[in-house]
Amino acid sequence: MKRDLLIFIYLTSIITAFSQPPKAIFTKTERHVIPEGITVNPADGKIYVSSIALRKIIAIDSTGKCNDFITTGQDGFQEGLGLKIDPKKKWLWVVSNQKQGKWYTSQLHAFDLASGSLKQKYSIRDTVQHLFNDFTIHTNGKIYISDTYASSIYELDIAHRKLNLFLHDTLMLAGANGIAHNAHGRIYIATRKGLVHLDPVSKKLLPLAFSDSRRSLWLDGIVLWNNSIIGVADRSIVQYHLNAEGSGLVKERVIDEDNAFFRDPTTAAIFSNKLYVIANSYIGAYNRNNEKVAGIENNLEPVVILAYPLNQP
Repeated sequence: MKRDLLIFIYLTSIITAFSQPPKAIFTKTERHVIPEGITVNPADGKIYVSSIALRKIIAIDSTGKCNDFITTGQDGFQEGLGLKIDPKKKWLWVVSNQKQGKWYTSQLHAFDLASGSLKQKYSIRDTVQHLFNDFTIHTNGKIYISDTYASSIYELDIAHRKLNLFLHDTLMLAGANGIAHNAHGRIYIATRKGLVHLDPVSKKLLPLAFSDSRRSLWLDGIVLWNNSIIGVADRSIVQYHLNAEGSGLVKERVIDEDNAFFRDPTTAAIFSNKLYVIANSYIGAYNRNNEKVAGIENNLEPVVILAYPLNQP
């Protein structure tokens, strides 16, 4: 009864934004997953979600049926954040992090989609704060990773298996989070102060000009769609339309806001003209509870994913 009421309230709240309401995918995961990253396999539509609290990756089908893709702590996997699929290699790339005493460890893993076996792994360990948050698999054959705590971008040269600091900027990259690139290779990054764009050849970093960028502050995950950026924040999903050059924002459209299923929505993925969003990460409650689930278990629910049709202008 409670779920039926939530569905009714939710669909009523978003009907003005969409001619077709999104589909809610209810899973039977553990309640204390604290999910963060999401990606969809373009080959079969299977959804993959990373877990912060359980330190694993969960595979979910379109009906909500789920199983562990990798188990807790497998191959040194820690608190899982952003993840993406390389369809050519058929690998799932994912970042994970751990703080232990004075040490900060950030890692990038590649797992084989068919077997779940580890293919590659890269790691940095430092007494200086680091947090690999998200990344984009670029068409130039490299991976660009946002480091939120260090206000930096790291670059992985996959062919030569070398991970290096690519760019550091305490002003422009403060709170660097979601990251994506367009067909021309331009990289877009969500930061504490708004969206910025990066030329990976010249390393030139500039803000995306916009007359009213209030909603682009503190975005989490971002994805590119038809010359627009779709960003997820703590209580809304917004589409930002780019100009022809991709150097500025010309308008914004709220896709969804303050709906009944949102409990700190985090990241998004696109598959078959649909936007898949983690609706209930509970990351705010988790952080306020000293990054623990003990004591808040009764306030948590299994993972809910919302699939929005992307047929609107």
